[in-house]
Amino acid sequence: VTSLPSGTRPLIVFINPKSGGKQGAKILRIFQYLLNPRQVYDLTEGGPTPGLKFLSHLPDCRILCCGGDGTVGWILAALDQLDLARKPPVAVLPLGTGNDLARCLKWGPGYDGEDIGEILRDVGLADLVTLDRWSITVTNDPESTEKGDRVPYEVINNYFSIGVDASIARKFHVMREKHPEKFNSRTRNKLWYFGMASQEQFSGTCKDLEKLVSIQCDGMRLDVSHALEGIAFLNIPSIYGGTALWGQEKKALRRRPHERRGSSPDVYAVQAMDDKLMEIVGVYDSAHMGRIKIGVTNSGLRLAQCRRIVIKCSLGKGRLSGGSY
Repeated sequence: VTSLPSGTRPLIVFINPKSGGKQGAKILRIFQYLLNPRQVYDLTEGGPTPGLKFLSHLPDCRILCCGGDGTVGWILAALDQLDLARKPPVAVLPLGTGNDLARCLKWGPGYDGEDIGEILRDVGLADLVTLDRWSITVTNDPESTEKGDRVPYEVINNYFSIGVDASIARKFHVMREKHPEKFNSRTRNKLWYFGMASQEQFSGTCKDLEKLVSIQCDGMRLDVSHALEGIAFLNIPSIYGGTALWGQEKKALRRRPHERRGSSPDVYAVQAMDDKLMEIVGVYDSAHMGRIKIGVTNSGLRLAQCRRIVIKCSLGKGRLSGGSY
């Protein structure tokens, strides 16, 4: 291994070939052709560990993650396990269905055949931005004998939610795992998601949420008695594939009487992904989610902004940034 010239900023590329239907596999072949093979890693072959071991010997390195939000979370979680004096910045080539984090980081809603050379130049010229990341701990009721899925991550990068959208995401995940051949494009995935959301609207599996959930924000009990079927805890301004659930105001917001922010009784801060605050928003049902998505309704029901949240829940449906359980 020879020393790198002064001023060199090496790039390591991680690709999930299962993302984006057949897009991931195609992108893998292109990067293997354009770059040194030691720079390109297929995440289906040993995960991110081989690439991260190589990365630990490279100063001032950058990472390009090619995949969906779940793939980005996988890479960030793997970086957390390394004892690095300086963590490398991570760029995203969005190959997933929603790509909410890529949208917020200005990498776009999804790869659509753009020139890879141009993308590599963009990665080299990109500005660095910071992202809050929140630790999450889930404990089971010791008196309960029911066992659920393992929580996919211990860190929230995008959002966490309970209720109706988590129920839809869970059905989507189970169906995709059972029939992967039916989920081979971003458009088809969105159609499947729309169909499951419509089904959820009629079945109403998350009604009476306020009877099943209690929430404390910065030590104060949150009022959730608004006939809600879902509650989202947002770190970034995008959810459901580009939906601004909190709203899109660019200045501080005067709260309504039923709303509360932990550190100020009257005003909400402008939502940002590096403000050390998490936004809590309620939705009435899947139809309400749809109206927000298409812009008929400006936002969900703003409930709070805070720094520490305690949730007690007997509703067995949760969703965590790119996965469900």
